[in-house]
Amino acid sequence: MTDKVFSLGFSDVKWLLLFSYLGGLVIDSALNFSFALHYAPPITLLLLLFWSSQILNQTHLFTAVVLGLLNDASLNTLLGAHAILFLTVTFFMLRIRLRFKGYPMWQQSIVVAFYVLFFQVAGWFIFHPALDNQTIYYYWLEPVFAIALWPLVSNIMQSLTQRALFR
Repeated sequence: MTDKVFSLGFSDVKWLLLFSYLGGLVIDSALNFSFALHYAPPITLLLLLFWSSQILNQTHLFTAVVLGLLNDASLNTLLGAHAILFLTVTFFMLRIRLRFKGYPMWQQSIVVAFYVLFFQVAGWFIFHPALDNQTIYYYWLEPVFAIALWPLVSNIMQSLTQRALFR
């Protein structure tokens, strides 16, 4: 089965969607407090991009704000900063989501990398991170690792969606 044949509805995958967002928030919080993986892109953002490209009957803007506020609360950052960033990136995804579904996986990865790069640049102005010579490379390599991580996230979520729909 391919995902290009049908359009998902929220009621079809609501529990998978909610648990994936919860898992993304937990993974992001764990990665933030781990000193080994500075270059990991925000998993919650990748999941938000995935679900906004798959479920076409919703705009996901309210979800982006809520996930951003939860991310701010869990990371102890300025309340609303991640909400604005998630909202902006989600808006950009909503502009191209129908074309995005038709792109091959490598092209989807490039688009997601540009969104993560925008997230990093806009976050640079909001958060003003104090980076030394070693961590600045990790900070700006997140979009490169998003290229490698997007096919993994997309394939895992598509297989879980297929299992939820056709069991």
